[in-house]
Amino acid sequence: MRAEDLCLDELIQFSEGQIDIKGRRMILHDLHAVGQFRTDIIDMVGLAQARRIFTRFGYFWGQADAAAMKRIFRWSSVAEWIKAGSVLHALQGLARTELHLLEVDEAKGTCTIDCTWHESGEARVYLEERGRSKESSCWIQIGYISGYASYCLHKSVYFIEQTCRAKGDDSCRVIGKDIDSWGKEIDIHLQYFHAEDIQGKIRQLSNQLRKKSLQLARQQEKLEKALHGPSPYLASTEVRSRSFQRILDVAERASKFDSSVLITGETGVGKEVLARHIHQRSPRAKGPFVAINCAALTETLLESELFGHKAGSFTGAVRDRTGLFEEARKGTIFLDEIGETTPKTQLKFLRVLQEREILQVGATRPRKVDVRVIAATNRDLEKAVAEGTFREDLFYRLQVIRIEAPPLRERIEDILPLTRHFIKKCRERLELPKLEIDALCLDFLLEYSWPGNIRELENAIEYAAVLASENIIRPKDLPAKVTRRALPTEKARAHTLSLAEVECEHIRRVLELTKGNRKKAAEILQIGAATLYRRLSAMKTQKDELREP
Repeated sequence: MRAEDLCLDELIQFSEGQIDIKGRRMILHDLHAVGQFRTDIIDMVGLAQARRIFTRFGYFWGQADAAAMKRIFRWSSVAEWIKAGSVLHALQGLARTELHLLEVDEAKGTCTIDCTWHESGEARVYLEERGRSKESSCWIQIGYISGYASYCLHKSVYFIEQTCRAKGDDSCRVIGKDIDSWGKEIDIHLQYFHAEDIQGKIRQLSNQLRKKSLQLARQQEKLEKALHGPSPYLASTEVRSRSFQRILDVAERASKFDSSVLITGETGVGKEVLARHIHQRSPRAKGPFVAINCAALTETLLESELFGHKAGSFTGAVRDRTGLFEEARKGTIFLDEIGETTPKTQLKFLRVLQEREILQVGATRPRKVDVRVIAATNRDLEKAVAEGTFREDLFYRLQVIRIEAPPLRERIEDILPLTRHFIKKCRERLELPKLEIDALCLDFLLEYSWPGNIRELENAIEYAAVLASENIIRPKDLPAKVTRRALPTEKARAHTLSLAEVECEHIRRVLELTKGNRKKAAEILQIGAATLYRRLSAMKTQKDELREP
């Protein structure tokens, strides 16, 4: 799980009289009421003691949120877990965080964090209630981020506000470090954070909530079975993966010209969606987009569908018929699964691309066509050319511009945006306007390899939407293969491997997924290409050493 994947709608459940984050009861606060409350506390106990109270309040809040994030998700790194705190900071209305620096060394127990809070709620209300301050005023927020980071690192981390809007600065900028890295500079600030065994209390509360969540889930499942038996089950989406962003960039550039495009990729990766995107962004957008699956028809029927026929040209041809190439006039024709066509049909496609004309079945004179051709296939056409089953001249005519759509397992960052897109579609199509997905589902969706790609993901979400109760998709509603973890034997083996062996195994599997493409593997592993080459070289050396007698 990554911090950027957090979504408020999936974390919080609203019901009458109750707001809940996975077992944690929450309440909403009015910002001005908090400001007035702080003013009263300052007047009653003084500025220093008031600051201590509100900082400790924020510290406990941050530790509770960090514990909840650990309980709900499996984070890809401690840095991502810490980064999630800044996302929650924004989701809960405290401030919008701009992160400048985040360095974490879990082994050494050190961290350095530099960020800016924009539109700080505390600073704003302080200015409105008390006017400009001589000191920094974001006490709750300082406590919150300190408590959150301390819980994640298992070591005291403290933040100091360097600038503050309440003092007249442009923004609120804070620096956070572990206590050892601060040195004596932090001593004057420690009095505001002191609290007895707060970590122990948070861990105890988190464990209780985890057990309670499991009990509630079991009770819910039993209740459903008792009452009902088994539970009845591209509009534009955010693109996060760099690989698919590059694909869209190529598609955008290709859309401006009439050059033929060949889209390759596994079944279900969205080849037709890409083709429609190119058409809609092209000068031909006002013309028709006509799609045909070349593998779905026999050679004779396909020829008739594409090129049309004259009356009497074959049995049943009682009248002239216009083909799809002509119906797509001034638009785009999409030839899906073109790799399944016969040499005879391929020759006719070649004539269309070369001469921009077709010959109807039974006709003697060719007819000019004004159409752009986009083709797609899940076959290896280079191999088909080498084997003699696909014409080489047609292959090169088709792939003036070639776009290779990556499988979903190579664009993991896009799984959650796509999931949310499909949930939105289900709300409209299945008439489930309140449909949401439980945050506990997210890790399952991210870990599954999706051999059927985007089409499989869409079907899985629709399946879950149909089965979901109370308009919430929970892990039990997803297809069993999606939520099935690694087999016990695989888990047992994983626990016997050294850290280096686990790393080698993971690199090997990623390379298998990318079919040996090291550049793509480096992107998935989130390391530089040079780092990957060094790791592979080390793996080879280690393997050679093991072979020596």
